[in-house]
Amino acid sequence: MTFELTILGCSSAIPVKGRFLTSQILNIREGFFLIDCGEGTQYRMLDYKIPKSKIENIFISHLHGDHIYGLPGLISSYNLNNRVKPLSIFGPIGLVPFLENALEYSYNHLGFDLNIITVDHNKYSVVFEDDNVKISAFPLKHRIPTVGYKFEEKSRLKNIKPEKISEYNLDYNQIRSAKYGNDVVLKSGEILKNSEVTLPPKHLRSYAYCSDTVYSESYIQYIKNVDLLYHESTYMSNMQEKAKLRGHSTTIDAANIAKKANAGKLILGHYSSRYHDLDPLLQEARSIFKNTELGLDGQNYNIELIENE
Repeated sequence: MTFELTILGCSSAIPVKGRFLTSQILNIREGFFLIDCGEGTQYRMLDYKIPKSKIENIFISHLHGDHIYGLPGLISSYNLNNRVKPLSIFGPIGLVPFLENALEYSYNHLGFDLNIITVDHNKYSVVFEDDNVKISAFPLKHRIPTVGYKFEEKSRLKNIKPEKISEYNLDYNQIRSAKYGNDVVLKSGEILKNSEVTLPPKHLRSYAYCSDTVYSESYIQYIKNVDLLYHESTYMSNMQEKAKLRGHSTTIDAANIAKKANAGKLILGHYSSRYHDLDPLLQEARSIFKNTELGLDGQNYNIELIENE
């Protein structure tokens, strides 16, 4: 079952050659979630063969242009392609008037339902949930209202040990009950513990997205033990003061957050256009948190499905 992140754009503020503005796709069990939508997002979807018709939910971190200027164009394209499925867009205060004005003054009359959900940037909240995933938002510390998002895979039905079906002659109802975590009552009245007839549960995967933010330990509590963490790293550590002034993080900041959150892997991104060679940023972060990778346009990061011990 898929749990894969694709970087569509990794640049901050302005695009540079080979690096578009911030946008990502997270594929969870063939459910596609768009995270931020900088200018050029549609082009990157074409480049990386992202099925944009499958996107039903978009999550916006904040309203700086490098994270949202691709939205009106994407919505317009959906309309021109005769979309009929509803589209939900989540984001902080200001997203509703931004989109309403963009659509009104570009004379877009949508043929599908557009649901814009305002996320409270001052507190943690669960903003979306279905059978496969729970998505929560949490406060970040930037110059304007900004949220991060955490995507958590939800429990699947348990798998039955094949040999137990024949050993106890289990019928359909007993198997189904065991899959939902119940003990099995045999015809003799004997009760089998669920753990005796089912395989150990698989590890539930998670991803956290920390877009523009100054270093702060306030949000570590929301991203503890995630398998994959994206954290902005606009600057190297020698520009710490500028990072603070502009509400951004350095590579060292991102690495320290990953270490303190006990993340499985750190993905860097949102690089300043001043950096053409990104390897020094990677090496600086790895000096603190070894399992770090560069977030690059077109790069995929897959979280494998593993069994719990």
